[in-house]
Amino acid sequence: MHGAAGTAPLPNGEAQVEGQVRGIQTRSESRGEGASETIWMFRIERYDAAGSRTVLIPVEMRGLAFHGSIQEGDLVRVRGKVKNGTLRATKLDNLTTGAGVHAKGIPKAAYIAAVVIFVLGVLALILWTISDFSGTGPPPGFPTDFPEP
Repeated sequence: MHGAAGTAPLPNGEAQVEGQVRGIQTRSESRGEGASETIWMFRIERYDAAGSRTVLIPVEMRGLAFHGSIQEGDLVRVRGKVKNGTLRATKLDNLTTGAGVHAKGIPKAAYIAAVVIFVLGVLALILWTISDFSGTGPPPGFPTDFPEP
């Protein structure tokens, strides 16, 4: 298994784990242009039937905002990809409250608009460059009477 200990592998390369939230911390990172990304960091603790902790899995969840919430001690089911021993959560179900929790990112329409604007800009630059060099002769005042070699 390529995931962290205690995670269940899923067919799409993701991993899933259930357990209790411990040590939740929140921080913010700047993304430029006044936008910031919120990062939730916490651990998932799993226990055996005797109440002994069996697994401790670090989790990180990032987004511009979050829909839903988690609190210390909530029972959750977390889904995501494991990277460097940390489960990078893409989806979280709060089993204590019954709520789904997900990170809000940049809308897909904004990504598409940015790509379209970029492509149109590149095409405009190419057309401008081609039209600038496809004139019918030298510019006015350009010397044309060069001596023969």
